[in-house]
Amino acid sequence: MKCPSCLGTLSTPTPQCPHCKLTLRRLDVKFGAVPRHSSLLTDRTGRLPAREVKTLRDLLRSFNGKFPQSLFSVFLTNQLPGSIWEYTFWMANRGRFGNVHTEAGDNFDLLLGIEVEARSAALVIGYGLERYLDERDLERALAGASGAFSVADFARGIRICVELLTERMKNVVKDLEETAQTAAAKVDPL
Repeated sequence: MKCPSCLGTLSTPTPQCPHCKLTLRRLDVKFGAVPRHSSLLTDRTGRLPAREVKTLRDLLRSFNGKFPQSLFSVFLTNQLPGSIWEYTFWMANRGRFGNVHTEAGDNFDLLLGIEVEARSAALVIGYGLERYLDERDLERALAGASGAFSVADFARGIRICVELLTERMKNVVKDLEETAQTAAAKVDPL
């Protein structure tokens, strides 16, 4: 994981970034009260057409149906007092999008934050998911969606990001199943 402020590498969950000293408490002061939001898709900017909101919610439900341990949420906002990376990290930790009781290594959720005026996005995953997805996976998903975000086609960018991560998660599950089958075959050669 990387610090959302200085982008320094964090090897384990920590209450304070060892590089820049960022804490959730500092982000609480910077961003204030957690805004109202839904668990799947929140568009605080009103930029997504209603038909796109329904389509995107269906896509996110489909992701969550394929990977029930993970909740993929999207949050669109604008005019932030900090970076979209800091804001998305803060929302992922304070917003309680998924199960209220999951935290640290038990959190397998994903949050895509989009700052529409800056046309920038950040993708944050729960610590539990870091065993299966790495920074390159997140960067690939954001890079795939960046062209759409840069021309303010946020719905298309969200779809691309979700689809890329769906494919990556399918590969992760396939690899885990193959590893389990190989291990079982070694134990019981019949």
